[in-house]
Amino acid sequence: MSTVAILSKYVNESRKIAEKTAFKLGYPLVTMTDLVKAAAKEGNVTESELSGALTDITLYHQLFRKRKMKLVSLLELALCGFMMEKSIVFCGYVGYPIFQEISHVLQVLVLGPPEDAGGRAGGKGSGKDLLSDDKILKWFKKIYQADMEDPNLYDLSINMWHMDESEAADIIINTLKQPRFKPMTYSKKVMKDLQLAFHIKTKLIEKMPDVAVKSHDGTVYVYSKAFKRGQKKAAGTKQSIMWMDGVDYVEILKDQKSFDAV
Repeated sequence: MSTVAILSKYVNESRKIAEKTAFKLGYPLVTMTDLVKAAAKEGNVTESELSGALTDITLYHQLFRKRKMKLVSLLELALCGFMMEKSIVFCGYVGYPIFQEISHVLQVLVLGPPEDAGGRAGGKGSGKDLLSDDKILKWFKKIYQADMEDPNLYDLSINMWHMDESEAADIIINTLKQPRFKPMTYSKKVMKDLQLAFHIKTKLIEKMPDVAVKSHDGTVYVYSKAFKRGQKKAAGTKQSIMWMDGVDYVEILKDQKSFDAV
């Protein structure tokens, strides 16, 4: 299913663009609030705890970091679910690892609303939003170790100095018509593999916050520094996911380079 992913620290402006785009395409709009509700339901956690993970920009305490990364993983899994179900327009600041893997996701960065000059009248988030302004950039950097406003991460950058929300939506829709953003058999398969990988990751990440998971046709590859400390950890991890739905084989990798090469 096609996905338009709109990311920005300018909460109100990006939300308006997303609403216009979703309306013109006839796609449902998925927001951060929608992710919180879906993840709370599926992950058996409270909406309050999930919202807290999306607003706190510290990762200092090890125990808190483990729990926070588990909650973020649940939100990413919920996003995978939305994307698998139907074509959507997403507006928020999670999901970067997912979007980077799937060719039919149009990634859009929104920059510089006109109100940014001087008094910043329009960049603040509404009461329903979870974070606004530079706090979003800090959160993104903490979680994904990347600069959210790096244009190299996106397919399209929109500068709100030069257009209104309707014009921005038209540019997004015209870009989405390019053949590269049409869901293909391979990209749909990647989406299915990612959903399984994130499902497994949510099971492991609270015990191993650095865990990374990949899935290819039922074969699951798992990496963590913890596996270097003994065979027992690796064996226990393999056993815990071997019988999960969709898993045919599990390979435990102790080396980051080996995992990246998979």
